[in-house]
Amino acid sequence: MPAAGWGGAALLTSHVWLLWLHPLDWLGVPDAPSRLLTVLLWLLVGGGGSLAVGLWWWLARFYPLPQFRDALTMALLWGCGEVLLARGPLFWLGLSTVAAIHDRALAGLGSLAGPGGLAAVQVLVGWWLWRSCRTPSCQRSRWWAGGAVVVVALHGLGLVSLADTQGPSVPIGVLQPAIPTRQKFTWTAMAALERRLVLAMNRVAQKGAPWLLVPEGTLALDQSPPVVDGVGLVTGGFRRQQKGLRNSLLVYPVGAHDPAMALDKHRLVLLGEWLPWSGLLANAGLSAVGGLQPGPEERLLAGQPLPWQAGVAICYEISQAHALADATHAGAQLLLAVANLDPYPGLLHRQFLALAQQRAIETGRWLVVASNTGPTALVNSRGKITAQLDPAVVASTVWNVPLRTDLTVYSRTGDWPLVISGLLLVLSRRPMYHEPARVARAGSWWRW
Repeated sequence: MPAAGWGGAALLTSHVWLLWLHPLDWLGVPDAPSRLLTVLLWLLVGGGGSLAVGLWWWLARFYPLPQFRDALTMALLWGCGEVLLARGPLFWLGLSTVAAIHDRALAGLGSLAGPGGLAAVQVLVGWWLWRSCRTPSCQRSRWWAGGAVVVVALHGLGLVSLADTQGPSVPIGVLQPAIPTRQKFTWTAMAALERRLVLAMNRVAQKGAPWLLVPEGTLALDQSPPVVDGVGLVTGGFRRQQKGLRNSLLVYPVGAHDPAMALDKHRLVLLGEWLPWSGLLANAGLSAVGGLQPGPEERLLAGQPLPWQAGVAICYEISQAHALADATHAGAQLLLAVANLDPYPGLLHRQFLALAQQRAIETGRWLVVASNTGPTALVNSRGKITAQLDPAVVASTVWNVPLRTDLTVYSRTGDWPLVISGLLLVLSRRPMYHEPARVARAGSWWRW
């Protein structure tokens, strides 16, 4: 059906960066199988999008869309679908991400209702535009005027809901090492990383920052970081835990060669870090470090020796709004997002930043992004990028990051209001089968 085709095309377009995985020669995969694997993964994501949109459109046949109540039901179902997909292994961009880039006033509604609620609002705005165009000309002006008032009011509510940026701040150093992933574990690359770490640690120490944030997977397994007086490390790396390999964010106090605490990656990358056939291909994966095991779902990094509490997203955990909202509710004063987005193109970098902006709005927290080749940026609690390093260059800097303790509505309630509202609407009315084309020909699209 056309809806499924549109969903598949949208996901194939937005995830075309998956093709940049090829070649997998750095993993020992020959050219032909490498090309086949990357294309299959890309098609799998497109198929997931096609299935999701096709299913939603099929459900729309049971709810006559000219009626606002049924349009609201379908919008809430879409929002719930985005929340559900964000918790699964297939990454779904969704509608809420678009608002953070182009319409921060509307994106401010995410602090009240989360990404699912924001997506539902956007679907309803689309329904209003469609309904206004299909309304008889004698009633069209009333539809346009009434809908415009509601849209302006929603923008005003979102703008008021954007978190204030005042509060005490702490200096945090960040390093963008720019080590190509395909060369990461060569002797030359590891020596270059050591030099860049020492230079960055000395630079941030001179600027008075007691901590340096370094991207995902920077340190190899059992690799000890350099030591510089006055500076501790919060760095991505790998560790063994319970006879399994973990991708972690490791905290090294000043002068320490061993981490004092760690937060393991919970959401692993399908195929890259784990394979779904547990038992048949246990602990297998296509990444350079082999198969990984997930850590606990909790995303709060807190305790000694850190002087602040942080909500953490490792790589595409940034898409899981509920996890960072839970961490904020548990006491996170800022958010940290670490990733290794090499060798992916700028399209993926922009998508990642859009997700970071939306997470900052939803939680009312400043967010520091540290990536290998970019993006490395500072996002304020209103979702605005206030500072950013140039991509694909070796760079380090110090940013003053305000700490916040107040909670947004979404941080307090999570996705429960959206889910409960959707269930109540679905259960309150018995759906009736409705064939759009047939009903349209019968002229009943205009019935209320």
